[in-house]
Amino acid sequence: MLRFLLALTRHLDLVGEHALGYAELVRVECAVSLRSWLWRVVAFALAALFVLTGLVSAAVVLSLWSNGVDVAGWRAWSVPAGCLLVAGACVVFALTRRPQPMSEVLNQQLQRDLDLLRAARGGGETSEGEA
Repeated sequence: MLRFLLALTRHLDLVGEHALGYAELVRVECAVSLRSWLWRVVAFALAALFVLTGLVSAAVVLSLWSNGVDVAGWRAWSVPAGCLLVAGACVVFALTRRPQPMSEVLNQQLQRDLDLLRAARGGGETSEGEA
């Protein structure tokens, strides 16, 4: 392990470049995840807006009906029903837009680095133990 740390101190510029590469990968991953969450928030907000519009328009139709106005036709209920259908579609869209897991590139890079660290740690312990 000591050899590994000494090698790192000799090549700090490479370590810095490696860290910048990780920062770029994480930035891209965060941008994709943020975009997905933003679509979900917008879809849920639209669903809430259409549910409220549908409920208010249904309340108006029921108010007219309770005052003796004939609202038995399909036209009176088309606006509330349409609003609730659009709200349902927005909820379905929001639930299908889940944030994507980490990309394969980031997973592979993390796995390679972990394998290298395990190899360096394992190799350093055996050489120190033998010496």
